[in-house]
Amino acid sequence: MKKVKPILILGIGNLLLKDEGVGVQIAQKMMKTRLPANVEVLDGGTASLDLISYLKGRKKVIVIDCVRGGDKPGTIYRLTPEDIEKDENKILSLHQVDFQQTLHLWAELSKKIPKVVVIGIEPKNYSSWGMELSSLVKKRVPKIIELVKKEIWKK
Repeated sequence: MKKVKPILILGIGNLLLKDEGVGVQIAQKMMKTRLPANVEVLDGGTASLDLISYLKGRKKVIVIDCVRGGDKPGTIYRLTPEDIEKDENKILSLHQVDFQQTLHLWAELSKKIPKVVVIGIEPKNYSSWGMELSSLVKKRVPKIIELVKKEIWKK
């Protein structure tokens, strides 16, 4: 059985809905980069409860996703599950409910959840078909990758 790496970078989103796929696209890019040996990158797609098995044994999970927070498109957010729960009416990851449910279920099952950080970006276009990110979001991808890499080293 493969040993679980303590840090998981998890890209979630739907590649077929333009900016909604930003988390998956970034995860795919990060799979091709050099990362510390204690880091695993996963394309979580639109899975929700299926992700539970990937949380086991982790110390930290860094989620990358499209987030509707009400700011202008291209705004980058750093959120914790507590931030999302506290301000449910304002902050909405398109997968927020499913991923929040996954974390709650995992907490019930294991009584121990990893530290979770969400790095999200306000989308420009997330409701029409297409696999291309908007130019605005695409331009912000290197900054998001930089922030994710910094998160790896934070305690």
